[in-house]
Amino acid sequence: MKILYTADLHGRCNLYKQLIELAEKEAVNIIIIGGDILPKDCPFEDSLKIQRQFIKETLYPMFAKFKEAHPKVRIYTMMGNDDWSINMDLLKEMEKKGLIGLLHRRVHQLEEHFFIMGYSCVPLTIFSVKDWERLDNKEQKIPKDTYLPCISTQKGIIIDIDINKWLNSHKTVKQELEEIAKLAIPKRTIYVMHAPPYGTALDVLYDGTHAGSKAIKEFILEYQPLLTLHGHIHESPTMSGKYMEIIGETLCINPGQHIEKLQAVIFELPQILETMKYLY
Repeated sequence: MKILYTADLHGRCNLYKQLIELAEKEAVNIIIIGGDILPKDCPFEDSLKIQRQFIKETLYPMFAKFKEAHPKVRIYTMMGNDDWSINMDLLKEMEKKGLIGLLHRRVHQLEEHFFIMGYSCVPLTIFSVKDWERLDNKEQKIPKDTYLPCISTQKGIIIDIDINKWLNSHKTVKQELEEIAKLAIPKRTIYVMHAPPYGTALDVLYDGTHAGSKAIKEFILEYQPLLTLHGHIHESPTMSGKYMEIIGETLCINPGQHIEKLQAVIFELPQILETMKYLY
């Protein structure tokens, strides 16, 4: 089973086009897109509507055309921290039509002995979109220089929020991962987690600091899953010089992303490390 993984396409049509072409060229069986799938580079006040339009007018027809040509290839995806969660209804419609499988907190069987599930949330950042942001753990502090915190609503609008009330109304990343650990057999499961593990080669910012999740690293150390796939920190492979790291017995990957040339990995189950290819 050949798998193609990438993340952080941010609605860039050139990257989606490269993804489709690569999937066809490599004759993959599964495509996985690990979050931040919708446009980001647009006026903030219009971003919710622009993302919704992208799903309807670009993502849906593109995947429908691909699935018509390659009906046996499965596509798994999820939102990331820059994707407004209110638009999930459109992705669920695509799932009902068999175009995609949604990953966030859901388990899918890949083969008889292997599974996949995802987790979209990331530790709190300084940025405005808070739909998918949580405190990493009870010790994480709220950044003082955060932008105006906002969420999307059922009315299809963006509203300002009290960040303290928002965070206190949700469980931490650590608490949610404890729940997720009970949903599948970790050693047989590929976990697609938008945030990378903290303090690794996979979460290095341009200034050299680490911006990953301590809770995710603790999860990996405790449960030793089959494989973890990440994104979120686009520049990390460039800064650290590495796109993978082994934590205990778990192989962890963040291919990074570029605005013009697709960054991705291709591997096969069950010989993951032996068949790994990095495309950048």
